Order: sequence, then C-alpha cells, then structure tokens
Amino acid sequence: MNIGDLVTLKGMSKTKEKPIGIIMKKWATDHIEIFWLNENLAKRYAVHKIQTQKKIEIINSAHQ
Repeated sequence: MNIGDLVTLKGMSKTKEKPIGIIMKKWATDHIEIFWLNENLAKRYAVHKIQTQKKIEIINSAHQ
C-alpha cells in the first residue's frame, strides 16, 4: 500500500455503497491515515481516519 492508492474496507467488494478513501500518510507502525471521499458512508460504517492495513483493501493503485 502506497500513498495515493484508492482503498475501501476489506470484504465489501459486492456492496454497492461502500466507503472509498485515499491513503494520505503511512505511519511508522502498522497504521495508515486515510482521507474518506464519501464521509457520510464512512460515518455509517463507523470508519476512523487512521486504520490498520489488515482492515483495508486496494481498489486502484497509484504506483504501477
């Protein structure tokens, strides 16, 4: 996972409405900071700004 990648919550591939975000910062620990593009859906699923990498899956990679 790199900065600029589009991400969503793991296991929500078949859900039509899912929170989508952009990785903004990688912390020294296992955590990443995400800017959620659709904040209403992020609030519905109680998603925080800082998540662990094991809860996130990449939709589209910025660095190919």
